[in-house]
Amino acid sequence: MNPRVSICTSVLNQRELLTRMIDSVRAQSFTGWEIVLVDDGSTEDIKGLIDAYNDARIVYVRFPENRGIPHGLNYAFTLATGDYVQPLSADEWISPEKFAVQVAFLDAHPEIGCVWGLPGKGEMGERPSWEQYVSRAHNRSREAWVRTLMTLDNIPIGGASLLMRRSIMKELEGFDPAFFHCSDLELFVRFFQGHEGWVLPHRFADADQPDTRLTAPSQDNATRFKEDMKRLHEKHKIALPPATGRVTVGIPCFDMGHLIGATLASLRAQTFQDFDILVLDDASTDNLFAALEPYADMRIQMLRFDENRGVREAFNQMLARCETEFYVSLAADDTLDPTFLERALAEFKTDPWLEFVASQTDFIDKDGKPLANGTHDLQRIPRAANRPREAWLEALYPGNHYFGVGMYRTDALRALGGLHVDDGVLCDYDLYLRLLQRENIKIIEENLTHTRIHDGMASYGVGKIDMRWLKRKYAEIRARYYAPRMKVIIATPFYEMRGFSPYISSMVQTVNVLTKLGINHEFWELSGDSYVDRAKNTLFNKFLEDPEATDLFMIDSDMQWEARGFMQLLTFPEEIVQGSYPQKNAWAVWTARPFLNEIEGKFHPVGRMLPEGTALIKAEYLAGGFLRIKRSALEKYAAAYSELTYYDAGADPACPEREYIEFFACERKPLGDSKPMRWGEDRVFGMRMQKIGIESWIYPNIDFGHYGVKGWLGNYDRFLRNPEATAV
Repeated sequence: MNPRVSICTSVLNQRELLTRMIDSVRAQSFTGWEIVLVDDGSTEDIKGLIDAYNDARIVYVRFPENRGIPHGLNYAFTLATGDYVQPLSADEWISPEKFAVQVAFLDAHPEIGCVWGLPGKGEMGERPSWEQYVSRAHNRSREAWVRTLMTLDNIPIGGASLLMRRSIMKELEGFDPAFFHCSDLELFVRFFQGHEGWVLPHRFADADQPDTRLTAPSQDNATRFKEDMKRLHEKHKIALPPATGRVTVGIPCFDMGHLIGATLASLRAQTFQDFDILVLDDASTDNLFAALEPYADMRIQMLRFDENRGVREAFNQMLARCETEFYVSLAADDTLDPTFLERALAEFKTDPWLEFVASQTDFIDKDGKPLANGTHDLQRIPRAANRPREAWLEALYPGNHYFGVGMYRTDALRALGGLHVDDGVLCDYDLYLRLLQRENIKIIEENLTHTRIHDGMASYGVGKIDMRWLKRKYAEIRARYYAPRMKVIIATPFYEMRGFSPYISSMVQTVNVLTKLGINHEFWELSGDSYVDRAKNTLFNKFLEDPEATDLFMIDSDMQWEARGFMQLLTFPEEIVQGSYPQKNAWAVWTARPFLNEIEGKFHPVGRMLPEGTALIKAEYLAGGFLRIKRSALEKYAAAYSELTYYDAGADPACPEREYIEFFACERKPLGDSKPMRWGEDRVFGMRMQKIGIESWIYPNIDFGHYGVKGWLGNYDRFLRNPEATAV
C-alpha cells in the first residue's frame, strides 16, 4: 500500500544532523510515510547511514555532483508516491504527532491545499490560541498571505512545518531553481495565488542553524538574498482584495414589527442602493408580515426560525445566505444615516485591506427621539475611535467598546466562522478581537448609527447580566488572544474603617510602581467587619472568583513597607511568601520565624540564597500581616478542603448570596499534655496548607513599620545578622 506522506529531502553532508531528522520521522505516531532522500553529491558516507537503518520506507538516491537544494528537492518530489509531501532539511526535526494531526485536518478539509504550524522555538505540540496570535501566525486571506511573504512582514510559515497535497506540488512544479535564498518563500507566493492554506495551533518543527549551512549569514548571502527578492518582485505582484461590490443587510427580528418600519425606511433612504435585504423572523409572536407590506418594493428575502434561537444564531444564518461581497448586520429597532452604506464602502475603496468598517452611534428612545446622556448603561461603554491595531488590542483588553453598525468583508467573516454563539452578549467582543488579529479596523467617527433604547431590548439579550458570569466570560475570551498577564490584588480588611497614615503612604508608592511597570492591579478593602477571620475569608473567596487574578497580597492596615520589597515578593515562584516583623503585644517576638532543621545536634534554617546576598527562608508557621499568595495555592486548598464551606449572607454587602470556602478560622488544639492552645486564623490557615504540601517562606529583606500604641521600624534580615540592632 502506498504511503500517505512523502518526506522529501536534499542532503549535502551533515550526517549527524540527518540522523536526528530521520529519527524524528521514524518516531511519528502516524506510520504511513516514506522518506525520499536525495544525496546531493555529499563527501560523507550518507548511504552507509541510510543502510544502517534497514528501513524500506527510506528511498535513497544520489547525484554524482552537487546541483543545489531546489534541484534535489524537486527530483525527490517526482519520486514521491504519498498523497501529501513534506520538504525537510537535515538540520530540521519534527514533533511526533505532526503527520497524524495534519493528515487528519487535510482529509477533513479538501478545500485546504496546505497546512503549517507555529513558527520559532518553543514547546512542541498543540499550543494555546494566544500563542498563535502573538506570533502573528493567524490565518488570513490569500491576498494578505502574498503581501506578508513579499514584504517579509514577520513571515510565520516555513517548509519544515508544512504538509502539502502532492497534486498541488506537482501543479506548482516544485521550487524554482532561479531562487536559492528565498526558494521556499517564492513557492509559497505561487501557492497562495491559487490555493488556500491554513496554520494550525501546533508547533510541529524546529531547526538548528549551523554555520555550515549554505544560507548561513554572510555578506555574500545577504547580497544574494537581496538579488533573489528583486527577482521575486519582478516575477510576482501583490494583488489587492476587491475594493467594490454589493452589500447584503441582515436584519434579525423578534417581536419588532412595530419598529422595523423605521429601520427599513432608513435603508430605503440610503444614497447607495445596490444592496439586498435578509429579514430573519426569529419565531416572532407579532404580525411581522403586515409590518413589511409597505416595503414590498424593496429587495427583501424572508427567512424564519421555527423556534426562537436568538440574535447570534440569526446573524450566522444570514451570513451563510449572503451572496454579496459585503455584509451588514442591522438590528430591527435601529436606524442608519442615509450615507452609511456609501461611506462605509468608500473606506474599503480607500484601504482595500480593511475587513471591518463601523460607525459611531448615538442613542434614541422608543419614539426615535435623542436619549439624554447617562440614561442607559450602554452609554457608559467606551465609544469606538480610530487607533493603530496594537493600540486597539490594548484598548480592548479591559473590556468591550461600543461600535455602531458595522460592514464586514463577507469572505473574512466566513473565514472567522461568524459569531461564537456560546460567548453570549460578548460574542461581538470576541469577533472584534478575531478581526484585529488579521487587519486593523476602521471607524467612521460620526454617529451614522442610531441605537434605539426601549424595554423590548431585554427580549433580545440586553437584560440583566450575571456579573460573575460576565467576569468569567471576559477572562475566557481574553485568554484566546492575549499572552497570560499578571494581575495583582492588594486586599486589606479594615477594623472600624481605620487605617494608619504610613499604610496609606506605602500603598500610594506601591501602586505608583505597579502602574509605571504596567502590571495590572486592583486594591480591595473590606471595612467594618469585626470578625477578622470572616473578613479574610471574604477577600480570599472574592479573589478566586476573579479568574485572571494571579497574586494576592493580604496586608494589614497597621503596616508600613517599602515598594521595593513588595515588588521583590512578586518575583518568587514559591506559592506563599511572607514578611516578618515584631508583634504588637510582644515587640521582641517576630511574627514569622525560620523552620530549623536539626543536623548532628545543630539547628539550621532551610532555604535558598538570593543574588542580593540574603536568602528565602522556609517559615515555621504562617503569619498573615504581610503575605503574598499565588492563585495556584488557593485553588489547591479549595480542592483539598472542599468540605470546609459555609453560608453567610452578611459577609460581603456587594454580593450577599454566596457560599464561602473557609480559609481562615480560629481553633483550639491540644499541645502535648498541656491545656488546649488557641490557634489564630493565620496559624490555622498555614497548618492546613502544610498538610497539603504547601509551605510558606519568609523574605527577610524588607523595611517594615508596624503601628499600634507603639510603633516599630526595622528589617528582619538585619535582625538575623545582628539581633542587637532591632529598633523599637
